Order: sequence, then structure tokens, then C-alpha cells
Amino acid sequence: MLNTIGLGVLGIDPITAVYMMSMRLRGEGKSRITLFSLSFAGSTILVGTVLAASMGAAAADALQSILPDDGSRFWAIAELAVSIIILIWVAKRVFAGPKREEKQPREIVRGSALGHVVMGFVFAVTSFTDPTFYAVMLIGGESRSVVTATLLLVLWFVVSQCLAMVVYVAVQCNRLDALAARLDEWKARNLESFDLVLHGVLIVVAILLTADATAYWLTGGYLL
Repeated sequence: MLNTIGLGVLGIDPITAVYMMSMRLRGEGKSRITLFSLSFAGSTILVGTVLAASMGAAAADALQSILPDDGSRFWAIAELAVSIIILIWVAKRVFAGPKREEKQPREIVRGSALGHVVMGFVFAVTSFTDPTFYAVMLIGGESRSVVTATLLLVLWFVVSQCLAMVVYVAVQCNRLDALAARLDEWKARNLESFDLVLHGVLIVVAILLTADATAYWLTGGYLL
């Protein structure tokens, strides 16, 4: 269960929360947002449970046979690649100029109920590209229990979509405007400090990955 919670944290997705906020700003009703949410959650959990029950254990065995072992040079190359990507991303964030935000008029555009159900399924399909989804699916498949696989996927979904759930509750309680105002207030006060901490943590991670990969090339063994 702790592994599933950790994977959920790694898979936290803000995109769904932003989309749900945009739905409300477009004038969509609470029932349409509920349709989208149920379609998204139901499709993700159902497909994951079916895959876990049908081929989860076999997929886990196949994955273990395909992945490189712990001492492979593959991990050194991967660590160097990830560290380079992190440093490039941080450099772009640090040296890029401030973006100008232009306020645009709010338009009321309501979609059909079927369209929201389909969009929920589309969002579920994007979950199938998340490595943490497959990791939880494999854990559920190894348990060889449909109930356990379902519960693990539900737990993963709740954790990874915690932001979307906060937005959903705010919409249903008519508190979305208050939530947006608090987020803007927090952003104005703490965004610069948050960016500094985030960039510092990412730079430390990049340095550790580079050191680990360098140790492999020099000694043939990893530090971490």
C-alpha cells in the first residue's frame, strides 16, 4: 500500500484539475463536471483492473526479464540524460524573462453530456501513458486478486488526482472562486521562494545523478 501511495505521489497530475477549472469557467454545470469525473475515474480504474487481472502477473515477469540489471551501464546513461534535462529546464526557467498574462473575456461554451463522457475516457487514455499506472497495475497483477488490484488502483487514482478532487469539491460547494483567489494570493506571496527551493532541489538531484553515473564510469559501480 505504501508503494502505491508513493507511486500516486510521483504521478500527481495537475492537468485534470486545470481542465476542470476551465470547464466551470466556461459555464459548465456541476452535473457535467461530475459526468466527466466519473467517466475519467471509472475508465481508468476499470481498464487498469482488467489489465491487472488478465495479464498483470505475466507482464511483471516479462518486464523483469527485459529490464537491465542493477549494474548495467544503461542506468548511468539514463542518469546523465535525466540530469542534463533537469539542468536545461532549470536554466530556461531562471534566464527566461517574465511572461505577460493577458486577461481574456470569459466565454460560456457548454458541451453535450456524451461529449463530457468521451472526454473523460480521453483523459483516462492519457493515464495509460503514465509509468506509475503500469507499476500499480503490475503490483495488482502480482497479488492475483481482482479486489486487491481494484483497491490499489483506486488508491493510486485518489492520490495522483488529489488536485482534481480538491477542484471538484470546490465546484460542488460553490467555492471555486474562493479557491482561485487563495491560489492567486499564495502565488503572489510565495512563488519566488517556491521557485528558488524547487530549482535548488532539482540542481541537487542533477548533481547526485551525475556523480552516480560518473562513479560507474570510473569504478564500475554505482554510489546510489
